[in-house]
Amino acid sequence: MPISYRIDVARDLILTTGSGTLSDADIVGLKEQLAQDRDFKPGMRELSDLRSIDRLDVTAAGVRNMVQLDARESGKVRSHRLALVVSQEVAYGMARMYQALSEPHIGGVAVFRDIDEARAWLDIA
Repeated sequence: MPISYRIDVARDLILTTGSGTLSDADIVGLKEQLAQDRDFKPGMRELSDLRSIDRLDVTAAGVRNMVQLDARESGKVRSHRLALVVSQEVAYGMARMYQALSEPHIGGVAVFRDIDEARAWLDIA
């Protein structure tokens, strides 16, 4: 799978990594996995490093679907803070679209090009 995650329970932190070609289905699958993961708790922070993606096959319809998933899981993600770190222009644009549409459902989403800035925003070392 081109996107994977691990949960650092002690730090209330999800570390997500993407590489290769990333599609709508990949991200939806990740969101569904996270929602069902026994270690996932409301209020966790997530650092999503997408700088190694070669190709982004995420569509506007896919972003809207992701936001609908967030709305259905609002009890779990309302206080979730997500930092998306991207390097490609198209990834930056799609991430900003997700940020804007998800605002009513997620505690905070921010898009970065620099991983250190993302870590600072999440208050992690």
